[in-house]
Amino acid sequence: MLQPIKVADDIYALVGPLGQRDAANAGDNATFGAIVTPNGVILIDSGAGDAGARLIAQTLRGVTDKPVRWVINTGSQDHRWLGNAWFASKGAQIIAMASTVKVEKANADQEMQALKMQFGGKMEDFSPMTSPAPLPGDEARLTLGGVPLELRHFGTGHFPGDAVVWLPKQRIAFTGDLVFLDRMLGVLDNGSRVDQWAQTFNTFAATLKPAIIVPGHGKPGTLAQAQAQTGDYLDWLVREVKPAAENMDDLEKTVNRVNAATPQTFRKLYNADQLNRKNINRAYLEFQFQ
Repeated sequence: MLQPIKVADDIYALVGPLGQRDAANAGDNATFGAIVTPNGVILIDSGAGDAGARLIAQTLRGVTDKPVRWVINTGSQDHRWLGNAWFASKGAQIIAMASTVKVEKANADQEMQALKMQFGGKMEDFSPMTSPAPLPGDEARLTLGGVPLELRHFGTGHFPGDAVVWLPKQRIAFTGDLVFLDRMLGVLDNGSRVDQWAQTFNTFAATLKPAIIVPGHGKPGTLAQAQAQTGDYLDWLVREVKPAAENMDDLEKTVNRVNAATPQTFRKLYNADQLNRKNINRAYLEFQFQ
């Protein structure tokens, strides 16, 4: 269920399905990353529990015979980190920013219960292991297996505490759920706001200007694609929904009006039929009760 795509020498995207999570994809309906070093693999995000971690490990065997030595979490949604314990049991070091770990801990019980309800199984399949030594601040420079990289927090994204893994030499950004490509992003009731996410995306884009983006969902792409499919959609939601919410316009009428006026660029994204109205509704509530 994961498709390895070579992004550059020894750098891969592991691309999951664009649809919703299910037992077949073990909750790994997302894109992960792998950097192969002489000393082992740097894995970007660990999957949704033990089953998701095993799916990633199986995919990696088609890329390299080196073990996963490091796991970096870019975010706190289940498929970003609930596979940590499985990889740690195989000897991997778990790395994350303190802002990410804070949200992981706050969401752990809710995320494990949701996964158990969706897939069945046992609670021990979803061990909530966070990094034992979270990195403070908004920026950390690391060298792992001889590869220099940066972990950057630009602000609230899909979730509060979301981070970006940046390879400055190659100008490649593993964005986690800050960026969605090929499919429509989802606005959730999780402490993040659409206008915050939009600002964070804009700061990320202006600061790094990456040549290649490995998104949290979808295939690797360019900054222009990320702008068109994530940045522009977030800006559009803010522009169309925020004034209506601040004016206390009728919610249903607002959703119907904005949904009908959705540009074709956004309508053609995968899952748009299922998510667009929900996103407009959620954005309205965020702006009304901010």
